[in-house]
Amino acid sequence: MRISLVVCLSSLFALLAHPAFGASFALSENGARAQGMAGAYVGQADDASAVWYNPAGLVRTPKGGTVSLGGNIFFPRISADDVRGVRTNPADSAHANGEAGSTPMTPLGYASLHVGDRVALGLGLNTPFGLSVDWEDNAFVRYQSAFAELRTLFVTPAVGVRLTDWLNVGLGVSYVYADAELERQIFFGPGLDDGTFRLGGKANDWAYNAGAQVVLAQDKGKLDRLTLGVSYHSAVVLDFNSNDSSVNFTVPAAFASSFPDSPASTTIDLPDVWTVGLSAAFHHRTTVNFDLQRFGWATFEGLGIETENPTTQAVIAPIVRDYRDTTAIRLGVEHWMNDTWALRAGYAFDQTPIPDKTLDPLLPDADRHFAHLGVGYRNGRFGVDAAYTAVFFEGISTTTNIDGHNFAYDSFSHILTLAFNYSF
Repeated sequence: MRISLVVCLSSLFALLAHPAFGASFALSENGARAQGMAGAYVGQADDASAVWYNPAGLVRTPKGGTVSLGGNIFFPRISADDVRGVRTNPADSAHANGEAGSTPMTPLGYASLHVGDRVALGLGLNTPFGLSVDWEDNAFVRYQSAFAELRTLFVTPAVGVRLTDWLNVGLGVSYVYADAELERQIFFGPGLDDGTFRLGGKANDWAYNAGAQVVLAQDKGKLDRLTLGVSYHSAVVLDFNSNDSSVNFTVPAAFASSFPDSPASTTIDLPDVWTVGLSAAFHHRTTVNFDLQRFGWATFEGLGIETENPTTQAVIAPIVRDYRDTTAIRLGVEHWMNDTWALRAGYAFDQTPIPDKTLDPLLPDADRHFAHLGVGYRNGRFGVDAAYTAVFFEGISTTTNIDGHNFAYDSFSHILTLAFNYSF
């Protein structure tokens, strides 16, 4: 029974390790206008979502103040196939379906306020990291993951300052809240009822983001023809302590002594992110943006777990993740057809940091391609931004998973983003 418990708990905390991410957990859907341009916005950043993308851009927002409220809705799907006949219960079907991707809905809330010609304040609420994996009840992967969800919420006040006519800088400080849930089944053998494992945990931390925008070229009409943007998001340390985190089991009575409930604690490091972007305005109606992002996933090598129950602690070993740094590229364009309507489009490519040996049903991630379309409307003080994103995951089939979970996966996701804006 100790072997079963080791597998159960190891898979659990493998999930919690993933928030120290693959790029698949770093959600780019942090603003409806930017989303229509594939999230390529660090150089342009001139609406209230600059709080997150690049706080230096707050001084480029409309004079007075703006408020933007909206969110994302995700429609993800995933399937798994046991192409090598290594599933835990041989009686199960070798094919499984589920939903996997970001949390089903994430909020977007931003505000900006000018307090002079050279200073603007901002406030943001968004979910830059998240995951939800929900497999069918009878999926053969239920012994690795039946349901799992990680949620984060960043609340960020920020300030942007225009130092010169060609240089803006900005800084934001975020309060970070996170909670995680996991449910999976435990296989006791042919003919025996499955057990159930559940986890709940909460954590919080502080982080910061900083940015700058440099005007490289400007025409006689003071239009910024070419702008270089740089932003940095700091790493985050999430301390899931035993006061707010626990593991619980529902198992047949004969096995209860081997599966004790217990408070649990661990620390999860979310990586830092660098972004460099160029924004080129060809005239007052058309802008093209390009962003290059670097994610510091390689700092997450493994995870140590502590419980207050000696029986549980005795069967928990350190979890090795061995992630690698990754790069994302984003290209977007915005064209205002007139003073009321804008069209947007973009493409992005995002690498996965997860090596074959640690890829499993808890996060069957792969390199992904994004296709974006967006539309904007503004009439006086009121405006609406909407975007659609199709996410194409490259097919993957593991061969060297360290726990033997070598399956083939296929994924796809639709994302809808909407925000209502008001200027005052």
